[in-house]
Amino acid sequence: MSIKINDLEYTYSPGTPFEHKALKGINLEIPEGKVTAIIGQTGSGKSTLVQHLNALLKPTYGSIEIEGFHITPDTKLKDAKMLRKKVGLVFQFPEYQLFEETIAKDIAFGPKNFGVSEEETEKRIREVLPLVGLDESYLERSPFELSGGQKRRVAIAGILVQDPDILVLDEPAAGLDPQSAKEMMSLFMRLNKEAGKTILLVSHDMEHVLEYCDEVIVMADGQVKSQMPVHEFFKHPEILREININPPGIVKLKEMLRNKGFQINPDTYSLDELAREVERQVNGHE
Repeated sequence: MSIKINDLEYTYSPGTPFEHKALKGINLEIPEGKVTAIIGQTGSGKSTLVQHLNALLKPTYGSIEIEGFHITPDTKLKDAKMLRKKVGLVFQFPEYQLFEETIAKDIAFGPKNFGVSEEETEKRIREVLPLVGLDESYLERSPFELSGGQKRRVAIAGILVQDPDILVLDEPAAGLDPQSAKEMMSLFMRLNKEAGKTILLVSHDMEHVLEYCDEVIVMADGQVKSQMPVHEFFKHPEILREININPPGIVKLKEMLRNKGFQINPDTYSLDELAREVERQVNGHE
């Protein structure tokens, strides 16, 4: 089932001097079983939008249909509880998700909150730890003793242990070194391809968007500016310039080659293919 967002609006601190309308009439349909990127400048409304997907925030106006749930301004907390089992949200800052005295208790919090037995919870924890690159020696450590990258791994483990159908990832590779980021993104792709999980990725990293995503949603000033397949999106680098985000290296290289007079296939996204295109054109002018 796709995610359907209808006329969604959200206002922070309504009726106060700090009132701020963060979302302004969002209409979206996000496909099931795909990897969808949500991009935009800081303050564009990306994080506010994704916090509605498991009812951490409730609409000021409009509605969301997701996993058989209908979220409106009148939705009660108890009605949203089971939605949070189906939609796992990993925050941009892992500290927001870590609050227990040990890593074992932090990861176990979700399953226990949903009535999973202690035995089953321990089994799940031992299954997800290697997925995020941790071992059992971490379990009795305090999450507050960890590095930023390790905290992120624990926060992700705390979501994966609940086996959600939809994973919402807000800058999941932030704080990780390049190799760790690649390993984490590969994990998410396996969960998508092998387990059929729907992945929503909020990211400023256009290399990740190009390599891993199927669709791109562009947000600006609390509104959706465009939604299109990822390879179609990167044929329009002017959209990225408008929102002040750097395109992937290969997109910049293709644009530079076009400016030098090369005829570049707009569907080329492999460096090897691009090199062959340039070689053919150079040899043809000898």
